Amino acid sequence: MSWRGILPPILTLLWGCSSFPTIPFQDLGNSDPGRAVQFFYESDGGKVEGYLVRPKGDGPFPLVVLLHGHSWLREGAKRIAPVAEQFSKDLCYAGLAISMPGYGMTEVEEDHDRAITTRVVADGISKVGQLPWVDQRRVMVYGFSRGAVFAATLAGKLPGLQAVVLHSGAYDIGRLYRDTSSAWVRRSISPNGETNPPSFNVLPEVADWSAPTLILHGQKDQIVPVSQAFLLRDQLKTLGKAYHFVLFPDAGHRLPLHGVKDAVLSFLTQHVGTGCER
Repeated sequence: MSWRGILPPILTLLWGCSSFPTIPFQDLGNSDPGRAVQFFYESDGGKVEGYLVRPKGDGPFPLVVLLHGHSWLREGAKRIAPVAEQFSKDLCYAGLAISMPGYGMTEVEEDHDRAITTRVVADGISKVGQLPWVDQRRVMVYGFSRGAVFAATLAGKLPGLQAVVLHSGAYDIGRLYRDTSSAWVRRSISPNGETNPPSFNVLPEVADWSAPTLILHGQKDQIVPVSQAFLLRDQLKTLGKAYHFVLFPDAGHRLPLHGVKDAVLSFLTQHVGTGCER
């Protein structure tokens, strides 16, 4: 299995992007199995770009929702559509990659208000949940870097969520602003260079989480310091929540492919299972 596409886009090189067909939502049931297709749905007064993959077979299949990280070209979900294809191949998951506000071809007002992204993702899940081959009872969310910030936000807000995977994410944005050595991250949090910029902290919301959580982080991450992962781990442990923590001691923001693959497949197989016919 190739996990090249799951690397946080903030550090990855620009590989050649695949071309994906665009089809109306009503035709998604006839899409080619194993291949991502682009579609659009309405949310928050605008349109949202999504990429959906249907596994081979009749289903219904578990649904993994993929939230991308930052890219300088603001590409959005297109960068991680190949990851959805790999989930389809290896675990028989339906894969939904969503371009968050400000990225890709999504035309929803860009805002740091987390409620907008929450609605965009929830509407996407509701939309594809109408398809007979999607199992609405087995939904998980996987966030990469910036996407992990929003995946953590969603963890306590999506009813019935089965699992959460957080890949190189941040959870206390105020502390991230103080601790990061990345000038770009500091500017993204505080464009005006304020000493104490407006920020948010998802740690108090962990009390509302019910889904098992997998935390993936690099010990040498200079963009999102590993202290962010420790903060979340400690909060989950204190509250008695189900979690698994994987620390990569020699990695920075870019995590080793095989280690991530093994951890993710093991975690999801244990807590969600596969959608493959037995």
